[in-house]
Amino acid sequence: MAGQITLSKNRSSWLLVVLISMLIGSCVEKIEFPLNKGLAKLVVSGQVSNLQENRFVFLSETTSKDRKPVFSGNYYVLNDLPNPVSEAELTLVGEDGSQSNFTEIEPGKYQLEASVEILNGVAYYLDIVVQGERYQSIPESLPEQVGEDELSYTFSRDIIQDQPETAFISIHTTTTLPSQKGGYYFRWDVDEVYYWDLTFFPNPFNQPPPDCYVFGFPDPQRISLLNGDLINSPGGKSTQLVAERILDDSFLSRHYFNVRLTSLNKSAFEYWRKVRELVNNSGSVFDTPPAPIYGNIQNVNRPDEVVLGNFEIARVSQKRIYTTRADVPFFEEEVCTYDPQRPYEDYPKTCLRCSEFPSSTNATPHWWFDQ
Repeated sequence: MAGQITLSKNRSSWLLVVLISMLIGSCVEKIEFPLNKGLAKLVVSGQVSNLQENRFVFLSETTSKDRKPVFSGNYYVLNDLPNPVSEAELTLVGEDGSQSNFTEIEPGKYQLEASVEILNGVAYYLDIVVQGERYQSIPESLPEQVGEDELSYTFSRDIIQDQPETAFISIHTTTTLPSQKGGYYFRWDVDEVYYWDLTFFPNPFNQPPPDCYVFGFPDPQRISLLNGDLINSPGGKSTQLVAERILDDSFLSRHYFNVRLTSLNKSAFEYWRKVRELVNNSGSVFDTPPAPIYGNIQNVNRPDEVVLGNFEIARVSQKRIYTTRADVPFFEEEVCTYDPQRPYEDYPKTCLRCSEFPSSTNATPHWWFDQ
């Protein structure tokens, strides 16, 4: 079975930042739903998997009535975005005696190096020391089971995101399930990376603009889950729709979709199931849920403190699929093509500098030409 959560913004909402996947150099998806306002609460969001990649934990604090104004660049404003929590000490502790420290690389973003190996059969927990308080996650080991994905896509024109007659792509996966009856729990996470053609202005050296790769999430509010306890077909197939994405000029070049099949412990699966259940049972996405959803983090000395978010020990299998301009059956206008009659200032800023995208790089991902 698969589930989707589509949640709305409103002026009284707070962001519960939940880590869906670390994906390529690791981005974060944000799922939004209202919470009762009150004192600031710590939000912990992170995942450590079997993959040899940098792992990340994000710490933030929900908005409280005494929050200081934020400078917007022109004036000070008040909003409901969580505050990053800096200067914390984070350690991944293994019950085999191992300890690996995280390093803060941005405000509230803590990195564990890819060289740290996560061993089978060893339970790990996250230890956090911040502002004189100690928090710990429940010890968990890597799940044993993971399925095998086969990816495909389809193009359509229909109603999507309340927009009629809109062209979009759907990403599907057909998963070969473990050869056991029950005892496994899956979530699918999808990110995207595409090549962006900057405007090539004529120059004496015929020097092209630098490469530009843009990272993002095609369908950030979708959560797809499968409970293996409800499947009575060991080794069978399960088909999921894991993402839908409106077509735009990002499809004029190679456009990758990276799909991570994440095998969760039952406690992590229950966390996501409760999120879905709470939203579905609230009657409306604008209703305030009756209580926050508890994850697996608690204050060691004050266990009654409400701590939001969840920290996962997960086994991950990743597959990629891409489209090119020739695959897209719909017309997309080129916005960055050079025109000698077009004034420089008329080009969108994203045609001039890759850095105009919130998450981008000039470095080619190491796997870009593997397929």
